[in-house]
Amino acid sequence: MRVIIACAGSQAKWGGHLGVPSHLVPLRAHFGVPLLYRTVGQVRELTDDVHLTCPAGGARYRLPGVTVHEQDGTAPSEYAATRSLWNERGRTVLLLGDVYFTDEAMATVAGFRPQTYRVFGRYGPSKVTGTPYGEIFAASWWPGQHTRMDARLRHVHEMRAQGIVTRPPGWMLLRTWQGTPVGKHRVSRDWFTEIDDLTDDFDTVADYVRHPATRDGG
Repeated sequence: MRVIIACAGSQAKWGGHLGVPSHLVPLRAHFGVPLLYRTVGQVRELTDDVHLTCPAGGARYRLPGVTVHEQDGTAPSEYAATRSLWNERGRTVLLLGDVYFTDEAMATVAGFRPQTYRVFGRYGPSKVTGTPYGEIFAASWWPGQHTRMDARLRHVHEMRAQGIVTRPPGWMLLRTWQGTPVGKHRVSRDWFTEIDDLTDDFDTVADYVRHPATRDGG
């Protein structure tokens, strides 16, 4: 299993809060450890094949046991940005770098065995964290899906470039695999594993502030 942690996004929604990227925010409930450091520690318990994408000049992202790939941020999605890193001999797991993963959620992602494309996330609002919308936390696939992944990604990127759809590419890609309308928010249990615990994405400052792990005693 190869794990790729995607940290090369634009950070437009984050706005430089606390003077660090959202991947490196401190978790006060974990003694102030930066989010990414915790994620890398969790992943290194599962595999030695760990890669990370980050912006150019990302010295803060260079952690022991991780192969870092600096990028210019022009790729149309984290899937396209990591294309050269997909595992040709086994499973590829893509983790979004600004997600707080519980140990249980990480075990769910790592333990999925069928050799199919799979998305791990939350369909809608969270009663646990209070986040009012759904999120994708991770996705995985195998070499047998690479050709179809490439074709579906091209389709998604073309639709976004034309303004036909504006939702994040991950949701659009999932819908192309499901065979459901790209403009309608639906998930099929054949392709989607629901994770609804403290796992959540720190896209915005509000996401970070509301999460229990960012506070003492969380």
